[in-house]
Amino acid sequence: MKRNLATLCIALGVVIAAIVGLAGISQAAATPRRADSSNEPVYFVHGWQINSSVNCNNYWGAAMREMRAWGWTGPQHTVGFYAGDTNCGIAINRGDQSVGLKELGKKLANEIYHRYSKRGKSVDVLAHSMGGLIIRAALAGTAARERGFPPYLYVEDVVTLSTPHQGSAGFTRLCRTVQCNDMAGGSTFLRTLKANPQSKQGTDWTMIGSDDDQVVSADSATNISGGHRVIYRDGADISHGNITDTVRGSYKQKYWNAADRRWRETNSGAAPIRAASNALHAWSKW
Repeated sequence: MKRNLATLCIALGVVIAAIVGLAGISQAAATPRRADSSNEPVYFVHGWQINSSVNCNNYWGAAMREMRAWGWTGPQHTVGFYAGDTNCGIAINRGDQSVGLKELGKKLANEIYHRYSKRGKSVDVLAHSMGGLIIRAALAGTAARERGFPPYLYVEDVVTLSTPHQGSAGFTRLCRTVQCNDMAGGSTFLRTLKANPQSKQGTDWTMIGSDDDQVVSADSATNISGGHRVIYRDGADISHGNITDTVRGSYKQKYWNAADRRWRETNSGAAPIRAASNALHAWSKW
């Protein structure tokens, strides 16, 4: 009798495990539909700082306020990763510049997964400078099923502002920390980082740079494969520091879209944050 009862319990356990497993598979398969939407959560990922300290309210305040004014209703998450960061809604790490970008990408990937992706919800990401490499590492590591990364992510749109996708000599001159070494042109990190990593949902990439940026060249900021590229032309006065704060006005720029596949020029282009907001909102028409 005891043996039969034990056998029955084991059989029930197997059935329950199978049901749970199937439920997990079903949940993972429920990929959210891509849509032009302003109610998705947006992650704001800051860049490298020489003093390893960022006040996220100062860094992203103008962008977040204007996006709200333009009709964005979804949650806004500022991401911190330095021990000295303040007023950041989410801390994925509390360290210094000795933490490599792949590790920060892993932490960001797991944050997005546990808060949203595993619940079948997609997010958008707006990243500045080094922050663009962090989200790129997050998506690349997840897509490659690397150890420690989540099983999948739902990231619908990514916009990077002045990100050194091809490296930057400027960072190499500024410091010799692990993070600066990762951002240096030809680094092992950059050589092995996939150029256009996709989430399970598919991810639309927009890269924005400026001819007036003295830290990250416009070519480095935009010269990876992706859906859209914007370059603010020489004399527009869009620098590495003010690209996250410039929310209004018209600017001379050139832009490239995958559907068109050629560069076009305009003297009345939208401000960087307005362009970023447009890209995050209307991916199918951008």
